[in-house]
Amino acid sequence: MLAESGVGPDSTVARFCMHPKRWFLIVLAVLGFFAAQPAVADDMIYFSDGRVLLGEIIKENDDEIEAKGKINGVDIHSTFKRAMIASVIKNVSTSTPSKVDSNSKDEDAKGDFLIVPLKGEFGEDIYPLGLINSMDWAVKHKVPRIVMVIDSPGGYVWASRYMADKIKEYDDKLNFTMVIENSISASIWPTFASDNIYITPGGTFGGAVVYHMTNTGSAEVDMKMNSILAAEVAAMAEKHGHSGAVAKAMMMSGQQVWAVPSGGAWKLSSTKPDAPDARQIGSGEIFTLTGTDCVTYGIARSIPNTSESAISHALGDLKSAGDQGAKLMQQAKSSCDALRKQYRSWREQLEESAQKLADTARSSKDREAVIRKIDDLVNTYTNRIGTLKDRAKQLHLVPLLVAMENENAVEVRNRIEKIKSQIRGK
Repeated sequence: MLAESGVGPDSTVARFCMHPKRWFLIVLAVLGFFAAQPAVADDMIYFSDGRVLLGEIIKENDDEIEAKGKINGVDIHSTFKRAMIASVIKNVSTSTPSKVDSNSKDEDAKGDFLIVPLKGEFGEDIYPLGLINSMDWAVKHKVPRIVMVIDSPGGYVWASRYMADKIKEYDDKLNFTMVIENSISASIWPTFASDNIYITPGGTFGGAVVYHMTNTGSAEVDMKMNSILAAEVAAMAEKHGHSGAVAKAMMMSGQQVWAVPSGGAWKLSSTKPDAPDARQIGSGEIFTLTGTDCVTYGIARSIPNTSESAISHALGDLKSAGDQGAKLMQQAKSSCDALRKQYRSWREQLEESAQKLADTARSSKDREAVIRKIDDLVNTYTNRIGTLKDRAKQLHLVPLLVAMENENAVEVRNRIEKIKSQIRGK
């Protein structure tokens, strides 16, 4: 299933937040949350269960990290096993690293290819961060080829498209090979961005309609959006020696693909050729091709399975660089899931906290004291939201970053001024 390209906040919470009469309560709840955080947090530890410690790392070794700070507003000073930790960011107030520190040790790599598994849904199980860190690792250790093994029903377009863009950035440093078990829907982006494509006998490839009538409410607009994205993927496919006609047919209904024998192979095109032996391999419906189809018409090469030995043999008996790709993909999922859980929990607290604060706000007799408290909390809020946004940037979580951008400090301050005027009765 291919999801829409954004991952917005929970709809129930969002509707509550947008109600104008609830803004005062929500702002107090938001600001109260950030006020509970420490004033200075040089280091951040993200745990696999979604908790976050803001504070100071005192000492660390390969097995443990001793740290003190706050978790959910509670003072903590303890030693944590690294197995509990998804990722660590140091000196967050002065630096914004491009990616998460990995808990895995870098070892001298001697190999010709690194396997990176893409299993599950993009944006839920597969995150661009994992591939980005794998590519960086391969470049650092002089491993020239990334082999992605994909078994995906699709997922969020933002994740697969972003991943394809990042592959493009590394084109001059690495060779990319895709080995398909299933590459459906959104997953065709990184597949067509690869230099070489292999597919197993039972594999499937295609079926990538992005927009439907229900997406925009207009069939004409949806068709235009599909056309734009299909042209983008087709151009990317052709750049890497793949069929643009097939790419378009996988994304748009009504497309045709014709095959003509040429020099022992098949030449594919979207228009009917003037040749008696031309064969139409698709028409009308969105393409979803079998492994046999892909191999027959030269869309992909055959591989018996996705084992390391089969991949090695298919590539000319090259040597694997180990399982670092799998580790980095798992670490990326843990880190991204942890931040998403933290943000989701924070938003879910708004409604509950706002209701509790409602009684306090209504019963306050010292209006100016409430206003002073609001001003203090706004300053705290403005300072703390930046840390979460930096974290989203580091993890390449584009939709979450967009959602956080909606927590706009200027907009909040404007609304605060209106609330203060209302409190004063102006």
